[in-house]
Amino acid sequence: NCYRSKEAAKGATTDAAIGNAKQNEDAVPGDTASVISLVKGIKEIVGVVLKDNEGNAGATNTGDTEKKSIGKLFAKKDDDRAQEAEAAAANASIGSVSGADILKAIAKPKEDPKVNDAEGIVKATDAAEIAVAPSKDDKKEISEESAKKDAIIAAGIALRAMAQDGKFTAKNGEEKSAHVVNGAAASAVGKTLSTLIIAIRNTVDSGLKKINEVLATVTQGDKSSGVANTGEVTSSGQ
Repeated sequence: NCYRSKEAAKGATTDAAIGNAKQNEDAVPGDTASVISLVKGIKEIVGVVLKDNEGNAGATNTGDTEKKSIGKLFAKKDDDRAQEAEAAAANASIGSVSGADILKAIAKPKEDPKVNDAEGIVKATDAAEIAVAPSKDDKKEISEESAKKDAIIAAGIALRAMAQDGKFTAKNGEEKSAHVVNGAAASAVGKTLSTLIIAIRNTVDSGLKKINEVLATVTQGDKSSGVANTGEVTSSGQ
């Protein structure tokens, strides 16, 4: 788990604010190597701490029009940049799915996201490609069916927010929208990481419980209180 955590941490941003959206500035794709490190690290941890029936990468609950409009968070031309409606749609997408759904959506992509320099966000097919999509004039919608899922969109937002260089955008003069976009990004990251931490903790607790059950079985035939107490200390100490 230590290696896996290091792999995920390797891709994480350090000094920039999460989301880093500013009105009248272009969206910036997450660094591809950074996104790949995050996907690889989180995928390995998720494989250990989440069961097959926990989380659904395809989870989706909001309307297609709203989901497509979230592409404006990744746009270039000012008329295409996010305003309050698109920021609210992003918040709705993130709020409509669970942290486990988002984790499964991060873990789903292949570890080689394609960067489409002509079409940008329009051709993004999964969370990793949303994270690395370059901003292009007139490219302002999430259009690929495989990407138009709330869990995938939330995962893409979380990945871009955590990755080095990743940045969203808001329309000129829309300072409030920029704050809402950054709030959505922070929400996606918070939901992702808090679920991951709880899943890791539950896995550790479950592992320790099993160890203590084995110890209890082993020591049943041994009347040595010292050995028995070792099991109790392990249990209480954790």
